[in-house]
Amino acid sequence: MKKLNFVFAMLLGSMLLLGLNACDKDDDHNNYQLGNQDFVTTASSSNMFEIAAGQLAINQGINAGVKVFGQHMVNDHGQTAIEMQTLAANKNWTIPTAMLPEHQEMYDALKVLSGQGFDKQFAAMMVTSHQKTVALFEQAAGKNGVPDGDLRAFASIKLPTLKEHLQDAQELQTNVND
Repeated sequence: MKKLNFVFAMLLGSMLLLGLNACDKDDDHNNYQLGNQDFVTTASSSNMFEIAAGQLAINQGINAGVKVFGQHMVNDHGQTAIEMQTLAANKNWTIPTAMLPEHQEMYDALKVLSGQGFDKQFAAMMVTSHQKTVALFEQAAGKNGVPDGDLRAFASIKLPTLKEHLQDAQELQTNVND
């Protein structure tokens, strides 16, 4: 009897797993690395940080390169924010109104600095932030990145500019640390 119960339990468990597997195939979202809203939230928060940090660089930086890079961040990421807002509105996704804790903490650490200390920290944060952002957009732009094709295309279109920002941030970091 115990052996029969065991076989029955194994058979039932197998059927349950097969049934769950079949459900997974019907749910397109399970094959993707990121949910649409997750990407929109993280990308928008990162964007907010880049704009806010860029504004700080314009106002608090002493190195001319830091000020120029800051303005570049305000301009480029400001335009990206507008494009993301339009796409999100058309798809009924929510754009966050505040930065995620990770981005807020970086901003808070930066806003209290001044002089050369600010310039060095700003440059370092721009490298780190853009490394993470490039990785996020590469993931979203991939075949199994996000479910929505328009959002995947958006991520793909933005990648070259983000990679350029990363390169520029690395050069800026080298310059302010010399």
